[in-house]
Amino acid sequence: MAHVWTIEAERLVAVDRADAEADEPSSRIELMGFDDAERAFADRPLLEVLAQAKHAAVPFVEQVGKSAAGIVVLPAGAAKASTAVRFGFMLTERGLVLFDDCGVCEPVIARLIEGSVPVESLAAVLCALLRAPLRDHPALLSRVRDDFEQVEERLLEGRTRVDRSRMISDARHMRGLDVFYQGISDMLDTLANGGATVLDADDRARFAALARQVDRLVTRLESLQDFSLQVHGMYQEEIDLRQNSIMQWLTVVATIAMPLTFITSWYGMNFRNMALINVAWGYPVAAALCLLVALGEIAVFHRRGWLKFRDGKRRRR
Repeated sequence: MAHVWTIEAERLVAVDRADAEADEPSSRIELMGFDDAERAFADRPLLEVLAQAKHAAVPFVEQVGKSAAGIVVLPAGAAKASTAVRFGFMLTERGLVLFDDCGVCEPVIARLIEGSVPVESLAAVLCALLRAPLRDHPALLSRVRDDFEQVEERLLEGRTRVDRSRMISDARHMRGLDVFYQGISDMLDTLANGGATVLDADDRARFAALARQVDRLVTRLESLQDFSLQVHGMYQEEIDLRQNSIMQWLTVVATIAMPLTFITSWYGMNFRNMALINVAWGYPVAAALCLLVALGEIAVFHRRGWLKFRDGKRRRR
């Protein structure tokens, strides 16, 4: 596919690079790699913005005179943040230049051409590129919420064995989306309210509408983050209760064994004149004494409720 396009009758049309030189500068869209930016432009402030693409973690845009340049860093999902996909753009009076080494922009432009989507201006193309990553986010947020609801249901049933790997994956998704939404929201506010002078009122309104869509996603994400904290709190509570139950069992067993250990160690002393040592019925008496002590302790513990361990399912209900 060609890497130069132009707008004709509110439609994107692919053209040859040689023919594109004769087109109106304001209708030209060009796609190139980040390494080609320095050879194609001499505006140092804009090039400094693009130079941050490799290490940028948050989407941002900078206005330089009548031009605007920015970097869009897409959320990495469950992968590491260092593997995040990114692309850059430069909106000038000459047209719109896209910088992409990850293959993000070309499929979006191809869908605009194949679907004959109306494109009124270069800003409309840029807006479509910024909207494309948001297309699947409502479904993603719904899936993450379903995952946490399943974990919540298991915890309410008293079951602590949950899919921890899925919880960690969902947490990474939310962390990446949070950073992405913050950056893209600031970018859209800059373009809508204080963007480059090449944007007209319609273009600013277009970015403002997209900013409102991002705000709705931010609201859903904040609600989901609160729900995630609640589920993680429930999970930690179940783990703590389980550990307390184990410690309670160990404490009861150790307490029951303590007097028995004392009796056996007492009669383990090598003295000649100890009670019950030289009589035939001494051993049965000592064994019966140990049994009575153990049964007495169990009766006392039961009366005090120390042997009534939690039933998570019944307690939750």
